[in-house]
Amino acid sequence: MKRIGAVLGALLLLLSGCIPKDNNITFTAFIESVNENSILVIDVSANSGFDKASVDITEAKYDFDLKAGQKVEVTIKPEIRESYPVQATGVRIRLITQEDAGAGAAEYKKITAKEAKMLIDSGNVTVLDVRTQAEFASGHINGAILLPNTEIKKKAPEVLPDKNTTILVYCRSGNRSAQAAKILVEMGYTKVYDFGGIIDWPYAVVK
Repeated sequence: MKRIGAVLGALLLLLSGCIPKDNNITFTAFIESVNENSILVIDVSANSGFDKASVDITEAKYDFDLKAGQKVEVTIKPEIRESYPVQATGVRIRLITQEDAGAGAAEYKKITAKEAKMLIDSGNVTVLDVRTQAEFASGHINGAILLPNTEIKKKAPEVLPDKNTTILVYCRSGNRSAQAAKILVEMGYTKVYDFGGIIDWPYAVVK
């Protein structure tokens, strides 16, 4: 019995020493920009301990074209080089929301107010308020463009000439923003995000 116990103990030690532990860090993020050997991402999961990172993609595994505005799951090595943004080495990148999918109808993406705020802070987005003029005047998100839900089909080509721009849509409670996002996608806009109503917006507004 003692001999069997010793063998089992040695085997456990051998296995624990031979099987490496995966200490990689995985988090959800939006791609802010894409460079030749790296991507700049904004963490929206609060799992990484930082809000923004420059990720080296030289050795990372991914099977899609990296584009700004995509929502992705990023896995990086645990060694993080302190700076701002932090520097990290990518291991794997997985697309969460399929942009310009080759099959099926195009869809808009539903995101949270927090995710929208991070995208707004990163710049290079258009914030669209689809409420009425009176509602807009009572308080709106800074920098938002007013385009009432009922006028989108008529005025969107003039107000939003670039169909590849990243558009963040909101209304009062979330109903009209969903309708507007659907219309925009049907009109050919490729990067449409609905973040619901201003009643759920916990950040500052302007009047």
